[in-house]
Amino acid sequence: MRFLIIALGLLAVFCPLRAELIDLEDFFRHPEFRAIQISPGGDYLAVTVPQEDRTGLAILDIRNYPDVSILSQFSPDREEHLGGLFWATEERLLMTSTRQAGSLAAPTPTGRVYATNADGSNRRLIYQGFRRGSMVGRWVEIIHRLPDDRNHVLVIERTHDSERPVARRMNIISEARGRTVATSPLSRGGLGTNARGEVLFAFGITDDYEFEFAYRTTPDDSWRTFDNPFGGTVAFHSFDESGDYAYVSTRDQTRMGLHRLHLASGRSEAVLTDERYEMLAPIWDMDQTRIIGAVFNTPIPEARWIEPDHPTARLVRSLMNALPNYNVTVSNYSDDNRRAVVRLASDREPGVFMLLDTETMALSELVAARQWVNAERMAAMRPVQITARDGLKLTAFLTVPNGLEEQDLPLVVEVHGGPHGPFDTWSWDPWVQAMANRGFAVLQVNFRGSGGYGQQFEESGYLHWGDKMQDDLTDAVRWAIDEGIAHPDRVCISGASYGGYSAMMSVIREPELYRCAFAFVGVYDLERARREGNIARRVGFGRAYLDRAIGTDSERLRAHSPVHHVDRIQADLFIAHGAADEQAHYNQYHVLIEALERAGIAHDKLFVSGEGHGFYKLENNVKLYSRALDMFDRTIGSRWRPRDDNERTASLD
Repeated sequence: MRFLIIALGLLAVFCPLRAELIDLEDFFRHPEFRAIQISPGGDYLAVTVPQEDRTGLAILDIRNYPDVSILSQFSPDREEHLGGLFWATEERLLMTSTRQAGSLAAPTPTGRVYATNADGSNRRLIYQGFRRGSMVGRWVEIIHRLPDDRNHVLVIERTHDSERPVARRMNIISEARGRTVATSPLSRGGLGTNARGEVLFAFGITDDYEFEFAYRTTPDDSWRTFDNPFGGTVAFHSFDESGDYAYVSTRDQTRMGLHRLHLASGRSEAVLTDERYEMLAPIWDMDQTRIIGAVFNTPIPEARWIEPDHPTARLVRSLMNALPNYNVTVSNYSDDNRRAVVRLASDREPGVFMLLDTETMALSELVAARQWVNAERMAAMRPVQITARDGLKLTAFLTVPNGLEEQDLPLVVEVHGGPHGPFDTWSWDPWVQAMANRGFAVLQVNFRGSGGYGQQFEESGYLHWGDKMQDDLTDAVRWAIDEGIAHPDRVCISGASYGGYSAMMSVIREPELYRCAFAFVGVYDLERARREGNIARRVGFGRAYLDRAIGTDSERLRAHSPVHHVDRIQADLFIAHGAADEQAHYNQYHVLIEALERAGIAHDKLFVSGEGHGFYKLENNVKLYSRALDMFDRTIGSRWRPRDDNERTASLD
């Protein structure tokens, strides 16, 4: 670990170094550290440590800082990932865990809660969510420390056999489920507390995906429901100091951002809003009891303030002003507010954790997520604004290799997955940086349907897989060509999950535009996707999501499924999948390969056993991305030559 004192008067300025090839392993090695939480007394740091097939824990002793030692470590079961770090007391840490079938798959809770003392003693499983032989699974979210009760924390418990969340006091020492504090009067959703840990707010989600609210003035009162004054999804954050108002955020584009909701009347008032960019997260004061600002999803994330003169706001602003080339996040403080953990990240820096002394305003480096990455050798990413053919404004990000001018470049369009919810951001991405390091410019587009720009923007992509969402990508490529950035004969497309689907649809809809496509863990037959895979198996929300996103009309589904249109493809192809993928089901790979082979379409392919929706193993990722880069190099890179469709290669295994 490196330790470096940074004076806040210094500006962090990157001076890009000349491009040189970096070993692919350096891009795709798991980070050494992913998340850090400081203990209430400020003596210990809980750190999650990713490993090949699991995420473990280390507890660092910083009592004699800058001397730091590892006090204890814990590694869970295979394919289990520790997270949800929560210091219940200065000595007692709680952890929830998830399972994730592939690096791109959505994590699912195991239902387990582990507890350990800082020194590793009295480590035990205190909550077993899914019991062997039981059809009922349960899992919890830890929401309050209950400082008046050192033996319990407040959790929200959810079970498969009940749609109503329950708040419980959970014992932090032994496996005791704890007494019920409150049961939500609404289905699904969650519960909210005031600063004292009293459960006074509830929100629910109907079968039609509409949000509803309830509240009570004291824990002994009856719940009162009131109409949702917002047009879209709503997130509860906190009560104000009076207890008369709740702070909530909404994604509705007519009122996107943070609002104060008057509980007695149901009236709302805007606090911090934006017409285009969603609120990403609230900014809390040092005591974590009061919201003083919020971060918005502007092209480079921007902090806005409710109380700009609050001491915590001044502290955070001073950090941001001193480090203008970074996203600065203050994650948590010690109880005496003397120490805080700060995370710095940027388009070139994958993340470094700092220890802040709030009295001297000195930052000391604790650990880097990937200390082997030299940020000065990474390529810069810049936001660009693109107008789609129907006038819709799109935010995209352009990454250009170091040392190259933005003129006639070989370009790879990298399409994000999801597609509804995820979005591209100004941040370090291993695959984007690997492509740039090999000499390819990269364009990432937040096409309609992406998250981050409001509920209406996201829903504008519903039922438009394969047409309008594809048109946005085409328009972005045309923009890059018209601007002189991309050479018109040197464009490829790449993507995973939905991005894999989109890569295939792109070379089908625009056969003259792309020289090659890399499709990873994609969906290629939409009719099959409606009946096969873990999303289709979720009888409630999963199937309802598919109904909204891709629809039920068989003719339209076939029209927008790559497997039925491969005869139009002229580009070189590389198709890859994990044999254990249940999200974009592995049969999607087989039906696409069969369609390509029936049509005599040349392609490279890779099907890897033991991997799911995204690859975990380093050797598999290096093999995967090496093959993709070889294709890019052959078609648009250093070995590029004008297109000759008579020279297309045979299928490769």
